[in-house]
Amino acid sequence: MKFLLTSSGISNPGIHNALLDLLGKPIEESNALFIPTAIYPHLTAHGAGLVDFAIIPHFCNPEFPDATDTNARIWAEKMTPTPVYAIDDESAVKVVDNQIDIISEGRWALFTPGNPEGPGLVLPKK
Repeated sequence: MKFLLTSSGISNPGIHNALLDLLGKPIEESNALFIPTAIYPHLTAHGAGLVDFAIIPHFCNPEFPDATDTNARIWAEKMTPTPVYAIDDESAVKVVDNQIDIISEGRWALFTPGNPEGPGLVLPKK
């Protein structure tokens, strides 16, 4: 299975290129499935049993004041033992056959089971 999980769609060239890579052909020649789950907080492919991690969308976005680094750490701790990726609107999680890659022109963090305080790998926005 192939997934490109975002919190704000195809928002930059890096995410667009990741989509093209996953499709293996031009977008206009492709069929893809789009599921808008952002209306349900923290409902991700994990919730559907498709991947072994969870996503916190809109990370550090001022329009989503609850999606702070501090809150993401608290939420991730509650999701243990599941790894949790917090991604901003300029980031995506690309999954191909269980291989995970982060596509980002913004900020993201990975919170691992039993270690919600870190590494947390919060990358600054450029």
